[in-house]
Amino acid sequence: MKLPSFVRLTLRNIRVNMDPGTMMFMLGLPALYLAVLGVMYEGLITSVPGPNGPISYITFLAPGIIGMQALTAGNIGGGMLWADRRWGMFEQILVGPFRRIDYLMGIMLLAVIFSVTGSTIMAALAFYTSAHLFVTPVNIILLFITLAIGTTFFSSLFLIFAVKIKSMNAYNTITIVLFFFLDFASPSFYPITNKTPAALRAFIDINPLSYIVYSARDILSYNQPYSSLEPLLVIFIVTLIFLGLAVKLYGNVQTGV
Repeated sequence: MKLPSFVRLTLRNIRVNMDPGTMMFMLGLPALYLAVLGVMYEGLITSVPGPNGPISYITFLAPGIIGMQALTAGNIGGGMLWADRRWGMFEQILVGPFRRIDYLMGIMLLAVIFSVTGSTIMAALAFYTSAHLFVTPVNIILLFITLAIGTTFFSSLFLIFAVKIKSMNAYNTITIVLFFFLDFASPSFYPITNKTPAALRAFIDINPLSYIVYSARDILSYNQPYSSLEPLLVIFIVTLIFLGLAVKLYGNVQTGV
């Protein structure tokens, strides 16, 4: 049986992105954060306050690293569109039996697959490093929804960049700076308290990654899955806006760069 066009493009995208560099970016860097920060800081930070009482730092950190997979995977789709246009693959794909919507669905589905797979690996590593995470059927479903929506948001954001930015150097510079800014100006690595500088709190409040991390932490660390619905709703609304903008810009994109 012939697979749907967008599935075939998704499989092509997976093969293209199985190189060591992409795998190191997707899995190596988050694993390094989890292993180094989790193990080293565990001895310095004895506990982190939580709604049900103190939790270990590694239990606090793990959902932050898992939530970051949405950002990491979302970056891949924009990079693929830019590279495909730069090297003429975008024209060749559209000349074949594929539509623009097939290509778009292929890179979006790729990002979600990588996000969920990477999050699963990070969760396994977190258990190995003694994190105490709550894994129940409801929690797994809600976490999957959170990651799928969050990954779609970041895929849309980087797709917009790929459409509008004409230089590969400019694209790489902007995405790398944005990547580290969103990572560290979020609650992924540390709790937000009254002692957090006001300017940093303001950035955290407008950072979409913050709401993905809040949702993941409510699910996995605090076992309060229904508390995760509020930040999930925020990121869902923002995702709809950016997805609509990305689809509109993508529909007008010209082949080549």
